[in-house]
Amino acid sequence: MARLTDSDRDVVTQAIRHAKLVETSRRAARIVKHTDPAPSVKRVRTCLEKSVGKWMVYHGREAFDRPFSSDHERVIAKIESALSGGGLFALAMPRGHGKSTILKWATLYCILTGRRKYVMVVAATAELAQALIEFCRQQITESETLYAHYPHVCEYARKTDGKAIKAKYQLRADGKTSGIQWSKTTLVLPEVVNADGKGYPSNGAILEGHGLTGNIRGKWRDTKTGAVLRPDFVLLDDPQSRESSESDSQCAMRERIVTGDILGLAGLRKRIAAVMPCTVIRRGDLAWRFLSHEMHPEWRGETCKLVDKWPAAQETLWAEYTRIYRESSSAAATEFYKAHRSEMDAGACVSWEHRIRNGELSALQTAENLLIESGEQFWAEYQNDPKDKAGDIAPYVLLPDILSRKITTRKTWERPDWVTRVFASTDINPSYALSTVVLGMGEDQSASVLWWGVHKLNIPVRDISAAAYAQALFPEIVLHGRALANSPCRPEVWALDAGGAQFDAVTPYSDRISKACGLTVIAFTGRDGKRYRPGGQSTIKSQVREQCHGCATVKGGSRFRWVAWNSCYWGEVAQRAWLGAVGAPGGLTLPAGNNNEIISQVCNMRLMGKGEIGGQTIWNWHSLPGKHDFHDAIAQGYALAAFSGIGTGGALQAQAAAKRRIRHVEI
Repeated sequence: MARLTDSDRDVVTQAIRHAKLVETSRRAARIVKHTDPAPSVKRVRTCLEKSVGKWMVYHGREAFDRPFSSDHERVIAKIESALSGGGLFALAMPRGHGKSTILKWATLYCILTGRRKYVMVVAATAELAQALIEFCRQQITESETLYAHYPHVCEYARKTDGKAIKAKYQLRADGKTSGIQWSKTTLVLPEVVNADGKGYPSNGAILEGHGLTGNIRGKWRDTKTGAVLRPDFVLLDDPQSRESSESDSQCAMRERIVTGDILGLAGLRKRIAAVMPCTVIRRGDLAWRFLSHEMHPEWRGETCKLVDKWPAAQETLWAEYTRIYRESSSAAATEFYKAHRSEMDAGACVSWEHRIRNGELSALQTAENLLIESGEQFWAEYQNDPKDKAGDIAPYVLLPDILSRKITTRKTWERPDWVTRVFASTDINPSYALSTVVLGMGEDQSASVLWWGVHKLNIPVRDISAAAYAQALFPEIVLHGRALANSPCRPEVWALDAGGAQFDAVTPYSDRISKACGLTVIAFTGRDGKRYRPGGQSTIKSQVREQCHGCATVKGGSRFRWVAWNSCYWGEVAQRAWLGAVGAPGGLTLPAGNNNEIISQVCNMRLMGKGEIGGQTIWNWHSLPGKHDFHDAIAQGYALAAFSGIGTGGALQAQAAAKRRIRHVEI
């Protein structure tokens, strides 16, 4: 073996020195240092930290650009109480009142001030929880005011560049790991010391996000000192979805998770603090239960409304204002309000006088406009007092005299100014007739029957094959369709009943019918609530709407498209529409004239009961003697409107006007 020469030794020495230099450089690059703020800044920080409200306004000044209402101040005081001594707080505020914004900044306050060391965000889904984590990440890394007051957190967060790997290997000035963790689901603040060698209250504070039905039971973490840290503050950010709120069994399951798994997170020694911002979707849902002082007095529920007291002129001047708004424009309604403001404001009390939208004159006018625009949803979204939700009311009885009061002075085929869409719907009774209703509908699901009538059939269905029946039915449908196409209010879409025996007689020929009569035709197949299930093999995933969805079926080498809809659900929606006042959002009216036949058929279907069984909504419909074809046609018409973009929540505002006309109904 050859001996090392002096030259060889020099090469090895240089390589070792280079490796050490590289390692030292890399280690130095991982070191992060911060400089504490000046004493004057520290004094401001200390003063602000004494008040959650003042701290939020200072650091979130763009989010809190209007003065707090008394409701806001009361809510913030309860959050402060929960943070100081533990306790539970459920909060329901009107949509747009800033409850989520308040809770986001309260979460930041908790971890940056060290008031709570292990904060857990629990939302209806994991994705929603991660959105709040992302908000906190963004503020800590980008807010200049937070950086000025908390450089011992923000400097280290900024140096991660949003990368978990950089956070993992980050070092503080003494060469020890900073302990920061910076991922989508978890934030752990750095453990650093000041110039005197003392740690900060925020050291090691944890923020973690989870979905309510995820793995959250028994959460804990080991600290750098070896101690076990358990969650001591939980933010339950609207822990129910719209789907879960409609199911008593899902509400009960989520209620057990909250009272069992979540409230036991803090362990034996410490009292947990929990805050639940929520929205009441229906009476009896998860939010309603925790806001109830009778069911959960320990949660100290707080329910706030947009309007605490309605004005004395609600049924007079404001009713006229509503008519002007609908029939003319919002600008004309505003002029009417200007002229009568003193009388229209009298007796009213709104919860937040600074909640005024652009172009509106007062918080009361904003509330009244929201009532017009939102319809029945207003009571849940803005008053936290939902009306007529599933399972909390007795079945109604729809009587002929109720429908008789919905007859207007409008002539048949006369289209009201507020109607933006016209739909036709036909129920096929093979032994009798094609029963058709033409509905004019506004963007808020207000509807009016423009025309109703029958096209008589004379097909011997008992003595005819399926193929012969389809052959005989086709020209009758086309003849009726051409009459609709040439009517004074031409429907933009026509729903044809394709349920039962009609499926093979209508569905394969809907395109041919469309071309023959000059209307857009869609085959509709109704299914009762127990059998309606979107998501099967035939479902077109991109065309799932409210209780209806597009389907495609391959038969005989051809692909046919059609729509499945929940006949029980839309039957109830259609019948309840008759209960609304004339002109009210979601209401339904009849034209002038003799309407005895349609009234009789609508009233022949009665909803005898409705409830939850095994997490599924069950309707109990009873058919009185006689026909109910027009009831079926109207219910199908409402389903067609929902498939075309106008559901129980109004029009799909997110869709461009150019797309709404036809693309919603093209399947």
